[in-house]
Amino acid sequence: MLTPVEEYNGIYYKRDDLYCPWGDVNGGKVRQAKKLFEQYDWPGVIASVSVYSPTGPVISRVAKEYEKKCIIAVGGTKPELLDKLPMMKLAQHFGAEVRIVAGHGMKTAINARVNEICKDSGYHNIDYSKHIYQDSDLMFDTNAEQAQNIPDELDVLVMSLGVGIQFACVLKGLKKYSKKVKRIIGVQVGPDRRKLIDGYLNQNPLIESRFDLRYELVQYKSAYSKSEIQKVSNFYLDDIYEAKAHKWMLENINMDQKILFWCVGRRLISDEVESICKR
Repeated sequence: MLTPVEEYNGIYYKRDDLYCPWGDVNGGKVRQAKKLFEQYDWPGVIASVSVYSPTGPVISRVAKEYEKKCIIAVGGTKPELLDKLPMMKLAQHFGAEVRIVAGHGMKTAINARVNEICKDSGYHNIDYSKHIYQDSDLMFDTNAEQAQNIPDELDVLVMSLGVGIQFACVLKGLKKYSKKVKRIIGVQVGPDRRKLIDGYLNQNPLIESRFDLRYELVQYKSAYSKSEIQKVSNFYLDDIYEAKAHKWMLENINMDQKILFWCVGRRLISDEVESICKR
């Protein structure tokens, strides 16, 4: 099923946030997680995430649907905050155990602890950055197919990115479905991800020609955790990533062009989280 492309104020929006199979968590990460749970019969899963990341609720919600145990591993926070931080509160509502595994947010320490838990429990570490290599066809094709119904020719395509996995999937889709886009721009909220993206796209350099679709990466100067609420017509953009990318687009791109903004999927805002948790 293809999510729609809508037009507001002369700008096209690919509404992948409307992939919402259970009426709560949404977007391309949900689609990929669902496919992984369909393919593998894990006894349980563990995911290391930022306390602000929507990945925690996504994994815990899909695990709930497939009746699998789930641990969300975090660092650098306090136990009393787990019931207040919206993404952590939502993950727990979906049945996950949120476990503080390190006193800080350094990835190496968190990953070491996650590996220990996996060894002791038999749970699978569900990590998108690993699965893009281990299950590349599944991860790429599942979301690349969403490029089918965007306009065949565009002047500009803009998309927010974190580690760049969803961005790489869209690039694959643009090439697969022969979409002609003059400028493909990824707006980074965080460090530069070009090496990671190039790695995702060129996993078999000895047997495959180098991925040749050109793209640009630009930096949005903002603290990662800073929320920027922005609404387009009747829908919200993700407040950590997409709202910032959208603002950059409005400030830096000539609007007298054929432009598409790709909505990857958004974290639910606090009021939505409270409403779900009260059900």
